[in-house]
Amino acid sequence: MTDAKQMRLWSLLAKVRRLRVERKRRRLNEVRLEAQRATAESVRQREAIGQHEARRTEILAAYPTANRAAPLWRMALHRHDSSRFALEEALRSALHTERLAEARVAAASRALRREMLGEEDACTRVRRIKAAQHQDEGPDD
Repeated sequence: MTDAKQMRLWSLLAKVRRLRVERKRRRLNEVRLEAQRATAESVRQREAIGQHEARRTEILAAYPTANRAAPLWRMALHRHDSSRFALEEALRSALHTERLAEARVAAASRALRREMLGEEDACTRVRRIKAAQHQDEGPDD
């Protein structure tokens, strides 16, 4: 293959690689935002469980001294405690989503690095071909 054809080929490949790098960068930014949202949801779920526990403490503190109100208090406490399972399940789901988002960030980062290396390789080859062409022309006397 002639130097001119190689130059066109590697120049085109370098442009394609640049476009792929930009696409991978955008993807990395998207998955980072997803990871941030997932982390915020996990924090929100933890806060909801904390608020639930604070409310439980209030219910426990309101234990009636009169025996007539004790069944009503136990029912309120039981109803309150039954919602804890839903909160814990929501937290588990949020943590799972967060771990998946972090894995996607790592994968997108690796893909970006791989594309950047490919782009750098293509650009290096173009520079080498240009340098070889320039040396072949020789100095002007």
